[in-house]
Amino acid sequence: MTMKAAEGGAGHGIHVLEAQPGCESIVWQLAVATEDRRKVLRWTCECKDEVYYLITAGGRGYVERAGPRGVRVQTSRMRYAQIADLWELIILGRAR
Repeated sequence: MTMKAAEGGAGHGIHVLEAQPGCESIVWQLAVATEDRRKVLRWTCECKDEVYYLITAGGRGYVERAGPRGVRVQTSRMRYAQIADLWELIILGRAR
């Protein structure tokens, strides 16, 4: 699977659906910037309280979530196929 950067302007992305009943729980940890270079591939719209970012760095991917008070958390690093699947679940409201 090839992951490409999203089109659109900064701050405007897709809207995340509301969490669905029985959605998967994601293990979030405090965000740390351990890489020198990271690339934000996709993001959700900043009109919501929480903004999600799909990020690649160091040959792996992860999702970062920014909350309304500026608190940032992230998932563990995963292979591209795994993180792409998780991103889809988040967007569809099937994981939080």
